[in-house]
Amino acid sequence: CYMWVLVNKAERLVIFFYEDGSRGRDVLTNFLGDAELKALMSDGYNAYVFIGDELKTHRYKDTDHQVCLAHVRAKFVKARMEGGDKRADVFLGNINRLFRFEREYDREMITDGERTRRRQGLPTMEAMINLRANLLQELKSEEEQKSCYMREALNYLHKFWNEAFTYIKDGRYPISNNLAERAVRPFTTKRKNSLHFGSDEGAEIAAVYHSIISTVKLQGRSAWDYLGKFFTGIFNGCRDFLSLTPQNIDLAVCQ
Repeated sequence: CYMWVLVNKAERLVIFFYEDGSRGRDVLTNFLGDAELKALMSDGYNAYVFIGDELKTHRYKDTDHQVCLAHVRAKFVKARMEGGDKRADVFLGNINRLFRFEREYDREMITDGERTRRRQGLPTMEAMINLRANLLQELKSEEEQKSCYMREALNYLHKFWNEAFTYIKDGRYPISNNLAERAVRPFTTKRKNSLHFGSDEGAEIAAVYHSIISTVKLQGRSAWDYLGKFFTGIFNGCRDFLSLTPQNIDLAVCQ
């Protein structure tokens, strides 16, 4: 079965949801509904590409669609490691440079406005210009000289160039969806160990559980403290479940 996960970075919320194991685009569009979105990041999966097209319509005309730059990098890593293509190095060098800039911004704890200004500065532009020039050059070269992995990486970057670099528009936008990747990792481990959830109801319960625990972790809090306070509230007769959610319950921040 397939589980969907959405991470709201600004609100520090993680939501897992399940719809009969479907990966269809209707699952995501129905879930989003009429939500007002500033930006939506994904990889290049077809359902997400459809969302990108939907964002261009009146319904989401003010929403930016981002594609994770870490996924772009991973394809060039595969081209280098499995395809043995040394030409991937120049792409990896420039992409890693962009990620290095982001780590520097994080260490300096600059404002979103300052991050926007730096992202649109000369160092970032130089890396992007180098990437673009090498991309166009490689796309024009003979196909026989490339591994299938290198062709895949080049085509992916070319197809999602605008979406991959949307992040430079706004300092609040992430460069990658690593937050979602980290949130989904425990779920993936559990799925491999248990092999299945037994039923649709089991999958839905797992979605609720992982939504709560992942949200608590994203907020830098203790899952044990949260569960203790949650069940204490339940045993004391509290049925205001909204007040028992991770963002509302009184928690001690995990040190």
